[in-house]
Parts: sequence; structure tokens; C-alpha cells
Amino acid sequence: MRKIFFISLILFPLSIWAQGVVFPTLEGWKSDGKVQVFNKDNLYEHIDGASEFYLSYGFESLQVASWERDGTELTVEVYDHGDALHAYGIYSIEKSIKAEIVPAGLEGYGDASTFNFVAGNFYVKINSTKLDKVAGFSLKSFAAAFAKTLCLNPEYPKVIGLFPKENLQPNTCQYIPTEFMGLGFLGSAVRAKYSLNGAEITLFIIERADRAEIEKMVLKYISYAEDKIKNPAEGDILIKDPFNGTVCLRWKGNYLLGATGFSDQKSVASLLDKISGKL
Repeated sequence: MRKIFFISLILFPLSIWAQGVVFPTLEGWKSDGKVQVFNKDNLYEHIDGASEFYLSYGFESLQVASWERDGTELTVEVYDHGDALHAYGIYSIEKSIKAEIVPAGLEGYGDASTFNFVAGNFYVKINSTKLDKVAGFSLKSFAAAFAKTLCLNPEYPKVIGLFPKENLQPNTCQYIPTEFMGLGFLGSAVRAKYSLNGAEITLFIIERADRAEIEKMVLKYISYAEDKIKNPAEGDILIKDPFNGTVCLRWKGNYLLGATGFSDQKSVASLLDKISGKL
């Protein structure tokens, strides 16, 4: 039965269309053919209380389609976040560190009634009720096939690939769009957690358009920490952050790398070497 469903999804015509998103026609399922469309101005009507959070991740539009079969409901929400980094970012924040990652789009995870995945600019949420009534229907198979219509060859944002794999804690690589570590002048950053010498440390990468932006950021951080460092140069800088503890920074061109939560600076420097060696 599962094989029959999968073939049907591939061969049946794709009919429901909205703003570049093509929803599949599902054999045996009923749909009114309508797609709800939300933009930046009315997203709150669909996810009241969470819209500002989604907007911070570059949200552009949301399309929602639903199907029904034998008392079972299936709803697909397709969030367009404008680029792959923002789409991965919102997905990475909402993903549990305990999630079992499976191949659907770039990656996805789910359970018996829900499935979330990211593919290109799109973050997709699939929800269902009483799905056990539909023999042979697989949310994972449905998600994997649908993902290919959104982005055929999704890739991780380049900055994600800079993090070393060794000692990386699963599902901890996340994109923060604003006020990283609670500091407005740091802006956006990508972070990941590592197990190192019995401690959990956080590595982060901040990328800007040019070196001058990083220099300004470093100077603001030094001023914020009331440190006596004068004329900072590229290389390693230790900051005594009053709220985040000792922060090891490495300034290299238009990148600012860093680590928090560490006890062994030498081991942290080795990890930063691996990142800076790829820049």
C-alpha cells in the first residue's frame, strides 16, 4: 500500500497553486482547491502570538492547503523565508535536540501526526489528525516527495558547513537573526554546541559584508565589557562579558568567531583554528 501511495503522489497532476508553491492532488483525498495566503501584514491571523518571531527570520509569505479523507484531516503550511539561511534558522530553532533527523528536503523530523522539514527558502509544517485510519499513508514519504517540488537540490547554508563535526552535539546548530547573546550590537550569528573535556561549550560565527563592520562590533563589545583593550587587531581577543562570562573571540577579516562556556582556552583555540582555516 505504501508503494501505491508514493507512485500516486508522483504521477497525479499537481493542481493547487499559490505564489510559486504547487500542492499535490492526493488520490482518495478531498480538497476544495483553495489555498489560504498570508503575508507580513496578516500573519498574526494564522499564528497569533508567534508572528513577530517568524518575521524576525525574514518571513515573506505563508500558503496553507488542507485535505480530508474518512474523517482524517491533513494540513500543509509552507512558510517562505526569503533565503535558505533564514528558512533553516527558524526550522533549527523549533527543532528539538532530541529529534531524529530523516531525509526530506534538506532535512526533516516528525512523528505519527506531524512532520516538519526545510527545503531551500521554505520551512514546511505538516499536521494531521486520525492518520491511522488511512492505511499505507506515510507522512515521511509525502514530505519527501513534496519537498522535491519546492527545491530539487537543497543545500545547507555555507556558514553551517564551517562548523567542525567532531564533538558537535546533534541538532544544536542554530541561526539567531538578532541580538545574539542578548546583545543588540552583535546582531545575527550562527551557533553550535560542543562537548569538550567534560564541558558544554558554544561556538559561534558572525559574518558581515566587510571588515569595517566587524571592527566596529569588536570595539562596541570592548566598550560594553568596560575592558581596557586598546587598538584591537585581528586575532584572538578575550572579553570579560558581565552576563555571558569569558568570551573568546577570533577576528578574521569580515568574520568574528567565538566561544563561550569553556574552561580550556587551548582546546577552544583548536576548534576556532578549524573554522578559520576554512574561511
